[in-house]
Amino acid sequence: MNQEIKLSREKRLALNELIAAIRISQNASDIMDETYVTLLGINRTDGRCLDIVQRLGRITAGELARHSGLTTGAVTAVIDRLERAGYLRRVRDTADRRKVFLQLTDLANTLADIVYAQIGELGGEGMANMSVEHMELISRFLRTSAGMNMTLSQILGDYVDARATGPAERLLAARNFAARIAREREALADEMMKAWNDLDPDKRPGTI
Repeated sequence: MNQEIKLSREKRLALNELIAAIRISQNASDIMDETYVTLLGINRTDGRCLDIVQRLGRITAGELARHSGLTTGAVTAVIDRLERAGYLRRVRDTADRRKVFLQLTDLANTLADIVYAQIGELGGEGMANMSVEHMELISRFLRTSAGMNMTLSQILGDYVDARATGPAERLLAARNFAARIAREREALADEMMKAWNDLDPDKRPGTI
């Protein structure tokens, strides 16, 4: 029993360290992304949408809305701004002229290649001694974590009221969110475990 308790405490300490490392990594990524969109002369939301289009390739406005968590109207405004900035273009499907896809321009691709290629090259050099198995494990964890965050953000969004002005309203929304997670914790944990076990390496992050 004592050994089990010790292991449980060790695992908790390791988990706390992992969470701290993730937060540090996310903060550093935010700083890098903020600096990059400043280089492009766009805002963070537009930069996030630009990244989604680059990562997924040719997609529709509806798909961009789904992956970004934005409304259709908000996505249309983003697309218009990025098109005016010269980073995104609308392309009609040759088979169905009613369907419109989004693509990055050559300028957007070139800028991303120049800047983020450095991260890829440095990362490859820094992780050269890491085994393939370790890389796959980290990739699986990050994708599962992304799915969890997407799900939680959607649930939290159910309680966000843009008209809220005071701390009491914001605290109530946060508490309602926490209460719902407590009610659905078992189901959410099961879904996360299923995503971990069933995750296809090529699966794109979405909801768990």
